[in-house]
Amino acid sequence: MAAALAVAFAAYPAEAQLGPDAQRSYEAFQRLAPQRAFTLAADGKGYWWTGASGTDPGAAVASATKLCEERSKGKCTLYAVNNVVLDGRDWMAATPSTLPAIGRLKPAPYWMNKGPQAAAGLIVWSHGYMEGHDSTASAPQGQVAYFTQQGYDLYRFDRQWIRDWPGDATDLAMAVQQAKAMGYRRVILAGQSAGAWVSLAAAARGAPVDGVISVSAAHHGQVKDMRDISRARSEWQQIVKAIRPGPRLVVVNFKDDTYDVGGRMDDARTAFAASGVDAVILADPAGFSGHGAANGPAFPQKYGACINSFIETGARQAPCVP
Repeated sequence: MAAALAVAFAAYPAEAQLGPDAQRSYEAFQRLAPQRAFTLAADGKGYWWTGASGTDPGAAVASATKLCEERSKGKCTLYAVNNVVLDGRDWMAATPSTLPAIGRLKPAPYWMNKGPQAAAGLIVWSHGYMEGHDSTASAPQGQVAYFTQQGYDLYRFDRQWIRDWPGDATDLAMAVQQAKAMGYRRVILAGQSAGAWVSLAAAARGAPVDGVISVSAAHHGQVKDMRDISRARSEWQQIVKAIRPGPRLVVVNFKDDTYDVGGRMDDARTAFAASGVDAVILADPAGFSGHGAANGPAFPQKYGACINSFIETGARQAPCVP
């Protein structure tokens, strides 16, 4: 689900160096999910669009430009697309070079990655999926942007819907091992729904990850369609019990999630208390509901900083921890 957010602020023309206020606003833009685009109007005000799906940022560019022109009643200039500052270049001509795949991991489209020696680390986004629906061009959630802003490279673990999720988890674990062997100092897995499930399952298989961000983990479909609810609960219990201390985990679940069989956050607390896994569990955070509650900017704007702080340093800060 693509989320759009438009914000106007005082800024300088694209060809000029941003002043302090505009720089702060651009830093806020950098904490938004790709695909994203940042535009400047002739009067110096800027507008952005974030969370667009697609194999390239064309939809974000078009939406941000249209929004800017409608609001400013004039011509607008693209300042940045994703993490590429254009400096007056056409956005397609400024397409960054693409790094090689890492196993089944692919670099995020139109994203300037630095490579394992120069990057602060690697964050891997894993999307949700459902039978008959191609989610491989869906937008990441905004939590990833708090890591890319710190210099992490961004890759994706794109999958079509299959029944062999253990095979996916094994492939993801092997890719993490390869990334570490290439020189990435830190590797973080982040995902939603089936992407959250496979990220946790990879950790349970011994992937040398430094952190996992699991949001609305699920892979059995909606509860109303399940023949055996106990199976989903049992397989969840197996995964959280199998994770060993080492990576820091953030596990998020929302009320009124039609994919949630119930009790899983209690299962996670019990399992992690027994194993010593360092985890923050966000169960039914106020103001959010439904399986896709973290889509869009609201959830990462509220929780992105404290999630990042815990994964990176172990600090337990509000609002992640009361």
